[in-house]
Amino acid sequence: MRPSAAKTVIMAVLAIALAIPGQAMAAQTPPPPEVVTSFTPFDPNYNYLENGSAYISYNGNGKASLWGESIATRRVDTIGIQVVLQRWTGSEWIDMYTGERAEMDKASRMNTTVDNLSVSSGYYYRVKSSHWITYGNTKEEGIRYSSTLLIPD
Repeated sequence: MRPSAAKTVIMAVLAIALAIPGQAMAAQTPPPPEVVTSFTPFDPNYNYLENGSAYISYNGNGKASLWGESIATRRVDTIGIQVVLQRWTGSEWIDMYTGERAEMDKASRMNTTVDNLSVSSGYYYRVKSSHWITYGNTKEEGIRYSSTLLIPD
């Protein structure tokens, strides 16, 4: 095959592939800026609140689940977490759902799950999670953000 004929065939194949509808994700907004959340302790001076994380997963049919976890360095008086579903508008994150403050006494780890939250295709979502502990007169708290998720069409 001549080089110009090969180039024509490749261009035709690419044009056909782009014209076939598939599982493309059409975003309704420009993507949000990246937020880097470290996996290190919240504050190096904290003695008890070691870490926290949260995730969002898409279950299909316009439904998503949130999961979050708080971790202490030892068993504390109270450990807690609260998850918030946020949607990107193109210029800011807005709260779409705020979960209950979940707490556990005399524990070193706590997690929470929220299922079947409605989400709209074409939008970016993330989880904002608040984590805290109390131990004696000490209260330590911090916030984490999950990675973003673009809901498919």
